[in-house]
Amino acid sequence: VVEGIAPSLGRFAVHLLRGVTGSGKTEVYLRLIDRVVQRGGTALVLVPEISLTPQTAGRFIERFRLLGSAPVAVLHSGLSASQRHRQWALASSGAARVVVGARSAVFAPLAGLGLIVVDEEHAGDYKQDQLPRYHARDAAIKRAQLEGCPVLLGSATPSLESWANAAPANGREGKYRLWELHDRVGGGRLPPVEVVDIQAETRAAAARAVAAGDRAWRWSDVIGPTLQAAMARTLDDGGQVLLLLNRRGYASYICCPQGRCAWVMRCDDCDAAMVYHLHRALKTGGLMRCHHCLAEQVLPTVCPLCGSRVSVLGSGTQRVEEELARKLGGRLAPGQVLRVDGDTMRNARDYFDALARFAAGQIRVLVGTQMISKGLDFPNVRLAGVINADTALNLPDFRAVERTFQLVCQVAGRAGRGEHPGRVIVQTLSPHSPAIQFAAAHDYTGFATDELRLRGRAGLPPVTRMARIVVRDKDHQKVTRNADRLVDALRQAIREAGPSEGVRLTGPMPCAIARIAGFHRLAVELVAARRSVLQEVLGTVRQRGLLTSDAHTAVDIDPIALL
Repeated sequence: VVEGIAPSLGRFAVHLLRGVTGSGKTEVYLRLIDRVVQRGGTALVLVPEISLTPQTAGRFIERFRLLGSAPVAVLHSGLSASQRHRQWALASSGAARVVVGARSAVFAPLAGLGLIVVDEEHAGDYKQDQLPRYHARDAAIKRAQLEGCPVLLGSATPSLESWANAAPANGREGKYRLWELHDRVGGGRLPPVEVVDIQAETRAAAARAVAAGDRAWRWSDVIGPTLQAAMARTLDDGGQVLLLLNRRGYASYICCPQGRCAWVMRCDDCDAAMVYHLHRALKTGGLMRCHHCLAEQVLPTVCPLCGSRVSVLGSGTQRVEEELARKLGGRLAPGQVLRVDGDTMRNARDYFDALARFAAGQIRVLVGTQMISKGLDFPNVRLAGVINADTALNLPDFRAVERTFQLVCQVAGRAGRGEHPGRVIVQTLSPHSPAIQFAAAHDYTGFATDELRLRGRAGLPPVTRMARIVVRDKDHQKVTRNADRLVDALRQAIREAGPSEGVRLTGPMPCAIARIAGFHRLAVELVAARRSVLQEVLGTVRQRGLLTSDAHTAVDIDPIALL
């Protein structure tokens, strides 16, 4: 792969490297960057999350220190102002020939840029959801074109947008050059994935508990018997465990158990249920928190409508942490379980310390959200478990299936990267879902082919291009009038563009979360075969003063989330 990409150094080209987890993608990046540096150029490496930065940056710093090259600058949002200024100055002065950083590092002031690498290019973290709304992967490709250098996109599970641009179609080569690494380094094998129907397993466990008179068994348990037994075996053998549940807090659904009442605790300012977070120091035991507007309330003990005792349902990383202590506490010393999510990782130092302790073996079980699912390389992780693979599967977003596939594949790739074989257990309510089945088989090509076929039949990206406009206001009548006025203007612009362009307009319609922080939200979606057509239509409306990105109108080209 290195010898194939190297001839494009010095000119613009886009390469997509699809390599299974542990196949050596980082080594490809390092060798190509070394060639660029030896030629007097500079290189930029983008990573999606701050949690990946210390491990990735450490590899680059160590490699180029051994080679006697210039220092590596590291840029991410976890730096203090003085640290950021120091790193920025290293890049700007030319003292650092390599910059490693998160999304905004795409704008690093490097002169003589010879290569841009976008690692884990499929990650949604590369898209900024506030003004200016840009996708760092797309910005990297544009910058490479302006600089006259190649850009290398790498992932074990490329985004369907990149795959559609790279995979050959109808006998023609793709726009991007595709490279693939099918095997792990050193002859290692991808770990087997066992899909567990958690509903069936829970019923069987309940029947066994009743028959045995076991009062310790709970319906609310989220770690099934198969995963629990595998964890016990792994810990007894001296291995480490990675557990993924992409949901923070303790419980996600607080309701009245009486069917005639049907009360659910929702945020006063958002159309969303509040999430229960444990706080042992509080007399109430915890707080209800809205993950959208961050409002907090005390957990009620009884239903405000009928007086019945409320039920605390659903699961989050806190519940998993509690259940681990109850089920496997005898195998784990205090401090050997660590929860990694947005509640425990307050800053960059927290992330770096957590990963360092896990690498040193001080932590035996790492429980976390998607931030632990990709890019991390710890050789003693012998078991990876997905507590609930369905958290994103049924969201009202056409990319939900793709995200589920990527998440399961990525977390599966964390296991078995050392001398010991790995194992992956995926708990799901949808064991026959194509996304789950393709991920269990490590079959990216099969998934991408199937999903692109469905997207094509539905006329959805990446087969087409999309623009999404969200109109917001605290006054429902006002937001409705503004949305209707915008749709009328868009329809006029579409007629002027001509019927042959085939622009499809949908809306105005309530967003999946129709109200956030008191703002009512209506969405308008435009879909066309070519992006230039969308630009023409939106440009026409903008020139007439009817479309402006501000606090009341959000314009998102190529949106990656539709909530």
